[in-house]
Amino acid sequence: MNELVITHDKQAVTTSLRVAEVFGKRHDNVMQTIGGLLKNKETRKMFAEGTTINEQNGQEYPMYYMNRDGFTLLAMGFTGKEALKFKLQYIQAFNAMESTLKQMPVKKLDPVQQAQLAVTREQTKRANALYRIALHTDSKSSQQTLLALAAKELTGEMTIPVLKQKEYSAGEAAKQLGISSGQKVGKIANKLGIKAEQPGQNEYGRWTNSKSRYSDKEVPQWVYSERGVQVIKSSISKQGTEEAK
Repeated sequence: MNELVITHDKQAVTTSLRVAEVFGKRHDNVMQTIGGLLKNKETRKMFAEGTTINEQNGQEYPMYYMNRDGFTLLAMGFTGKEALKFKLQYIQAFNAMESTLKQMPVKKLDPVQQAQLAVTREQTKRANALYRIALHTDSKSSQQTLLALAAKELTGEMTIPVLKQKEYSAGEAAKQLGISSGQKVGKIANKLGIKAEQPGQNEYGRWTNSKSRYSDKEVPQWVYSERGVQVIKSSISKQGTEEAK
């Protein structure tokens, strides 16, 4: 288990190559995912560029080192029983390595650095707590919200992972349901209470930002999943066509 985490620049880290190997991922896909995370300036400090030598051809290839926070963000998208097992093993390995590093003599920090470090540690602690809760949550929507909150603790931004599914705007949903307008679809959805709190998502759809019909200003808009459209359709069937009139 200790091989999962190593020391680099006096901190506990793992590598993109090791993560790919453990989780059964293609290394180029892992590198691509990290590249997406590096678009946020707050996450760049969680990763460091490195290189690895291919034993077969002797060529040098890029890879990334990542600390606990970087691994946490990267592994959020890994699902399944085996993935959960490896995540827990990684958490234990990071804990063991960080415990070892704490026992090593360190240079005394000035008061400002000490305060900054204390804040970072507290944010990491809260993020890890949310991450662990998310791993043991059966509800998909609750899990996504918890992971988004964990990311916010680390990056300062509320990043809502988007569920991969077909989506409909209110107008498109209206056409699917044979209703005259998207506004009426919205009224039925509000009455049913199927919309999540902003800026969240659930099995019935999610909040997204789109330009207003009357200006270039972006406004929140609820887009419906297939499940959301079906729930509204079922409601209309049970109550007749009163809401659609």
